[in-house]
Amino acid sequence: MGITSMGGPERVVRMVRQAVGDRDVEQVDSNKTDKQNKIIEGEAEEEAYQKIRDTFDTDVVKVFVCLPDMKFDTMNLDESKQVAEMYYSYDGETIGYIINMPYRDSSWGVDFEDSVEKKYSKEIHKCKINITLYEIEDSNVPKCVAKFKYGNIEYILMGTMSEQNFEKILKNLFFPK
Repeated sequence: MGITSMGGPERVVRMVRQAVGDRDVEQVDSNKTDKQNKIIEGEAEEEAYQKIRDTFDTDVVKVFVCLPDMKFDTMNLDESKQVAEMYYSYDGETIGYIINMPYRDSSWGVDFEDSVEKKYSKEIHKCKINITLYEIEDSNVPKCVAKFKYGNIEYILMGTMSEQNFEKILKNLFFPK
């Protein structure tokens, strides 16, 4: 859905709420491939995190590659929206990690149409993480989504895998001091 509006972020938020009602909606613009986005492919994961640090002048929570066959793929960096998207591959699936630097009042996120299988929260490194497992039709493996805020930065981690493997990734997140 695209919105062009005059009146600032409050008006856009009001228009989105009118359009989606009470549904839990999160939105991320990950299809943009113009010059505003910096796409990093084939670079080391640490180089990608360093570009995020250099661009936004802060350290972020890092994903640690802790599962067999899990590897870093690419990063998209949009300076104007202050969003970094990191992509990893694991077991033939993509793991997405979105880092949102809210420099002003804004809304963002991802929308899942699948039915919720399980919702819970857990604390990792003194950070409350909200976890939702979505049931995927014709699959025994859920789509796992974790949302959290740390140091005024918002994060979403998502991937299709067992809950046990997803929690292993969460337990191995590296939180900056």
